[in-house]
Amino acid sequence: MSSGFAKRYRRAGSVSAGFSLIELLVATAIGALVTLLIATVFANNSKTNEVSQASNEVQEQAAVALDMLQRDLRMAGYSGCNSNRMLGSGALVNTSAAPTGYLDAVGAYLQGHEGSGAGFDPTAPAEVTGASPAPIDTFDAVTVRIPAAEPVALSGTMGSATATIPVYSTADYAVGTRALISDCAQSAAFVVTSTAGGLMHAAGALNATADLGRAYGIDASVVPMQTVTYYVGASSYAPLGTEQSLWRRVNMAGTSEEVAEGVEEFQLLYGIDTNDDRSADVFDTADNVADWSQVIAVRASLLLHSKSPNAARNPQSFDFNGQTDVVPADQRLRRPLNATILLRNRTP
Repeated sequence: MSSGFAKRYRRAGSVSAGFSLIELLVATAIGALVTLLIATVFANNSKTNEVSQASNEVQEQAAVALDMLQRDLRMAGYSGCNSNRMLGSGALVNTSAAPTGYLDAVGAYLQGHEGSGAGFDPTAPAEVTGASPAPIDTFDAVTVRIPAAEPVALSGTMGSATATIPVYSTADYAVGTRALISDCAQSAAFVVTSTAGGLMHAAGALNATADLGRAYGIDASVVPMQTVTYYVGASSYAPLGTEQSLWRRVNMAGTSEEVAEGVEEFQLLYGIDTNDDRSADVFDTADNVADWSQVIAVRASLLLHSKSPNAARNPQSFDFNGQTDVVPADQRLRRPLNATILLRNRTP
């Protein structure tokens, strides 16, 4: 009896322990479908994250580039409380030994260079073409001369037009600093030769004369000046091939500051006030500007793209610089920027 029970138990166990072929095929198909669904969802999420990350990177680069361009260009033409020339102040006095030099031409507050692919027009000075990394002349470049720090008030009246300038602080000044002293009636550019007891501007290798035109009083202020050039050069990030970045060179820095990566276009137009009504009558390229003192605005067009050439699922069309629905050959994400920047020191 016990033997019959064992046989029946073994037969029942053999039925419950196995799967039929059909059951195995169905289970395999369901498993494959679930795996495919999981892989599809993962791939879609990964692509979405990649697109989102690329978009954020381009947006961040664009915001930084536009902010820095606007900040510096707006300050061009600063010459104290009468920067906008509304009070009819006297002409700028420049005592520098090289008043038309790259670092010393304070009166030339803005200078553009149109890139043609065969050089710049107007010709860029050696200080621009010799920057590191070197400018690429298929893009535009622009140089501005602007304050490098906050103005410092005079602590007393100068003894004479050639005397030491008394100031409350000389912290932002060193020998060789280009500076501007001004009040609402006059301004003068000079090079600091000493900071002992104030700001010295002695004649010699740095200044052709120590005469600032007149003695300034406590209603005047002094500000250090710097020369800044924006241009496009080879990017520091180029693992995927040749890339360009927007660079900012301050004075004669050995290496320029990288502002934004992935620059595809950088074009500049200059707003010219032809009838002295303090508004731009025409916007033109740098090679067509006859009188830079008439420039009161800059229209900047910047096109940035993502690092990855396959950030998007399909080629993304864009509008830029008058062109609409431009379809690129790759799948990068692009961010076009267009901004008209008023030079606040040249307008009311």
